[in-house]
Amino acid sequence: MKNNEISKHGLKLFPVKTKVDRYDEVPVSDYNSFESFLSKNFAQDGYIVAYLDYTVIIRKFKDDKIIFMNGEKPFDPKFIQKLRLFNNNRELFIWRTEGKWKARFRIDDHGAEIKNVIEANQVLFGTTGKVENGFTSLTETRGTEIILSFEIKSVDAEKNRVKIKTRNYIDYNKLGQAGYIDCRFVDFTFGIDNKPIEGN
Repeated sequence: MKNNEISKHGLKLFPVKTKVDRYDEVPVSDYNSFESFLSKNFAQDGYIVAYLDYTVIIRKFKDDKIIFMNGEKPFDPKFIQKLRLFNNNRELFIWRTEGKWKARFRIDDHGAEIKNVIEANQVLFGTTGKVENGFTSLTETRGTEIILSFEIKSVDAEKNRVKIKTRNYIDYNKLGQAGYIDCRFVDFTFGIDNKPIEGN
């Protein structure tokens, strides 16, 4: 598939400039130092998807803070398996490995050009939505729940699904074989048109 050519699945290749920084260790000794690391290195508003040992948390990151629900306590960073803090042009990805946490910061529209990038919209769990105080609880018949930090009033099991837009970066090895070298979250989208839910 060539650049700007749309596949039968609706995916399109396009070029993008992108820059990556890596961190060999992320401070997780306490919540305040961890949140300070996010603020210093991301430096914009966005969303957080945190995969903890016991649950998945989706919240907004605004004014250098993770925005929790009323009465909700911040999580202990030591339970993070991986975490993505992202918006339309950047992502800070943190993961746990061998007893410590590492990070990759990718910012687009800067740096060297990657000729082949592809975006996809991945459907989230949840066919029913309940809105309360600016948050939406997504559920299915199996009983699991995902709480989103924005309001979606018309979720159903067919066309009206919440999705995460991902951007996937393709490069070539020494043999000329193409493969994915990275993936980042971009935004939350909704419905068959994949419209941004809020924008950021």
